[in-house]
Amino acid sequence: MLHVLRHSGIRALTVVLALSGCVPDATRRERRDEAFLRIVAAEDARPAGGRDLEILLRGTEHDLAFIRHAAVRALGRLEDPSLLDAIVPSMVDPSPRVRRSAVNAMAQALHGSSEVEATARLLMDRVRAESDPTVLGTIARSLGRLRAGPALRREIRRTLVEMSRVGGFDARQEILRGVALGLASTIRDHPEDELSPVVVRRLDELTAYGRSSRNDPVPGKIRALALEALGMSGHLTVRRYTAALDDRALEPRAAAARHLDALSAGQQPELLRRTIGNRAMPAVLEGLLLAGERPRTSRTCRYLLAGAALPSDGTSDVPAPVAVVAIAALDQPCPDLELQRTLLVGHAALVSDDETPWQTAANALLALARIAPEEARDVLPVHASQPNPFVRAYAARAAGLVGDEDVLRTLSTDEDPNVRRAAVLALFDLRGHAVDELLLAQLDADDPWLILTVADLLEDTPAHGPAAARALEAFLRVSAAERETWRDARLGLLELLAAVGDPSLAPELEPFLRDYDEAVAHRVARLLTDWTSRAFRAEPRPLPSSRLPSAADLEAMEGSLIRLHMAAGGAIDIALDPYLAPTNSWRFFRLVREGYFDGLTFHRWVPNFVIQGGSPHANEYQGAPRHTRDEVGLASHWRGTVGISTRGRDTGDAQIFVNLLDNVRLDHDYTVVGTVVDGMDVVDATLEGSVIQRAEIVPRGTVAGMRTTGL
Repeated sequence: MLHVLRHSGIRALTVVLALSGCVPDATRRERRDEAFLRIVAAEDARPAGGRDLEILLRGTEHDLAFIRHAAVRALGRLEDPSLLDAIVPSMVDPSPRVRRSAVNAMAQALHGSSEVEATARLLMDRVRAESDPTVLGTIARSLGRLRAGPALRREIRRTLVEMSRVGGFDARQEILRGVALGLASTIRDHPEDELSPVVVRRLDELTAYGRSSRNDPVPGKIRALALEALGMSGHLTVRRYTAALDDRALEPRAAAARHLDALSAGQQPELLRRTIGNRAMPAVLEGLLLAGERPRTSRTCRYLLAGAALPSDGTSDVPAPVAVVAIAALDQPCPDLELQRTLLVGHAALVSDDETPWQTAANALLALARIAPEEARDVLPVHASQPNPFVRAYAARAAGLVGDEDVLRTLSTDEDPNVRRAAVLALFDLRGHAVDELLLAQLDADDPWLILTVADLLEDTPAHGPAAARALEAFLRVSAAERETWRDARLGLLELLAAVGDPSLAPELEPFLRDYDEAVAHRVARLLTDWTSRAFRAEPRPLPSSRLPSAADLEAMEGSLIRLHMAAGGAIDIALDPYLAPTNSWRFFRLVREGYFDGLTFHRWVPNFVIQGGSPHANEYQGAPRHTRDEVGLASHWRGTVGISTRGRDTGDAQIFVNLLDNVRLDHDYTVVGTVVDGMDVVDATLEGSVIQRAEIVPRGTVAGMRTTGL
């Protein structure tokens, strides 16, 4: 098959590719970008054959190394093991960049596959022939992420340890970073494996690698990865833990704190005290999160109450993220319940309709609803009437906990769909299908998360007829909008129809066998087949492709920054990498220019993980109408990198997230579009509901100092 693809129609294709080099007045950059954009367009088509795949195959033979790199990377992104034969020749390309991309493409082509032994042995054999440290580092991380069996995993780990030394000394930093990524990956996927003493000893050594380095961020990342690997496998020692708490870098402190439970029970209390007393906020947050998971003893409550201390003069020395985590964890009774209740009542009473941060008050109400329902009832009406919809959504959850149906029924008609969703979920928990009429009314919503939630709740309703009619009406309505990113809501409605519908609805659904969404078309085919016992076949008809960036667009993105002005103060400057993720970077850039992000929020905050935002309805399911495909590569999700949120392969909906710490477990699954180059202090202070007042494009040279995150 590959032979046919390589040689059929080759003359016509050569003419197409030659256009990148036959324009007399074109600059070298213009020629490169024209060829690159052909690769981008072919990759965007997700080809299984034909002209687009041939463009990628021929691109691996282009005279420009950059184009060869882009082409082989694209082949890997197709995640098709049958393309391995087309990728392997690029492993011996003269350009180290192309060789790196080929190695990574081999692993990406096998993403999710367990048939990896031949590729693993090819990569291990290549270690002996390769001299470039960046390529060797890529081989190491690629070996680590293959889904190998137990015996092969042991062999891969031995190989990685061997690669980490050259002549008895530490290998080059580029190799060590790959080794650390590889070892962490193979252990993360199989923490139950018994590691050999050789692997444990080498990881222990790497926890001290480059500790004297002040300006280079990479050694700190290597130390953190080694600590993570030791923690996940149960080999973290007190000596390494305590040393990590004094590390110069943030990541090793957080990595050690995340695995305090790997140490003996007798050692943990004192180490938890030292962790919560650390100078680095990530370590403190990890300590409080761990305290929140433990029984409420006097000791653990002392930590939580200190983190949740009320401000005495309108201000507080406790950072807001610390206060929110501590307050949220006070949702179980402490030995000194009176002090706990007094503190939570005090925080809950501080809710305000001005610009005062609301997160501590809302979380205090929720904790109070669990430990002191009567006190929560007293302040609940104030929260339920706040202009901030995030506060009202918390109020709905609290009302469910205290059983206040009057507040819930009021909030079930709220203008904000997230508030309505929280209210109907709580009402259903209290009353079950007695509130089905209220649930059915929510199917008129213009919000996919609310529709999906209600469809799920109604699947076992006894009112089949009304539910089927409303579900079909909702499905037809939302389908007409042709929003690819409403896939989950549409599939949820089809599941509801499968549960409550009957064959009389088949004629209404038959046109959707040719739906623009492949997943929907196939689900309709299965549903019709089940209803009628006839075989139906899906014939999806995708929407026209979105416009891809031009060469001028690439240049504009590379020369600009995206600046997010936050309503609470400060700005976040993001440098895009349009050659790493051209289609996702382009949509982000274009939407910023159109004002799409102005007034939106970071609706999701997970301590020491990410902040996520860019949803018009401030939830995970509402975004821009069209999907973008994944553009994963060798960029890791280090602290400060900006990624694209998805709900499955190739489902980007323009929501972005910023990594608060190194999150390499997201590598190869989520697209990185850029890096925060200024304003990480603003990122660290961003909480759930923080408002993006305005987003703009500014020239790249306007950021002072170009402080980077070490991507």
